Amino acid sequence: MSNSPGATPVTSAAPVPPLSAQVLKSIALTGDDVPGNRGVSADERPDMDSKSTFPPVSDSSCEKLLDALGAGDASAVVDQVFNWKGSIWAGGATLASYAGTGAETAFAQVRTSLPECHDYTGVGFTGKYTAHLAPESIPRLGDESIAFRTTVPVKQGSGLRSGRRVSVRNEQHILVRVGGVTAHFTMLDMDHEDHFPLALVRKEVARMTQAQHR
Repeated sequence: MSNSPGATPVTSAAPVPPLSAQVLKSIALTGDDVPGNRGVSADERPDMDSKSTFPPVSDSSCEKLLDALGAGDASAVVDQVFNWKGSIWAGGATLASYAGTGAETAFAQVRTSLPECHDYTGVGFTGKYTAHLAPESIPRLGDESIAFRTTVPVKQGSGLRSGRRVSVRNEQHILVRVGGVTAHFTMLDMDHEDHFPLALVRKEVARMTQAQHR
């Protein structure tokens, strides 16, 4: 169908290129943002490290969720480690930039898999493990946000007289999307529920927003 006389042709907006790893590093949280830290890192992830080398976990819904969190389809990824003062357990964050609608797709994969993922077994750096996953409520952050917690029993060699004390690895996950960028925050503790500071999440969300509207 031709345009009527004098009508302005409708054109699609030019696609916005994904943020580079250099830009992601420039907006990543630093030691100056984290009170009382013992070090904050921000490292570009090499392309060869974007895909997991571990076998799939036992539940397909959980595998889809973990794959999306891994940001294997992202154009650029920056991984962070937060060494909190007074804690031996580190927190983490992953900033991932996607082309096109990749960020929306990755977030949707987590959102749709979460209600179906409860318990699964897998293999990690320390060997076989069994995990339980449960959703958590979280304030609205960015364009989309979601949170959940995983707990993993961990056998340790010392402790009670039996010689086999079982602790629980307790890890909170927060995933936020702003435009074509996602941020995945993790907070680790043993036998207790710790939470990634929401003030830091909000600070990162503001930087993600600003970087995509320059």
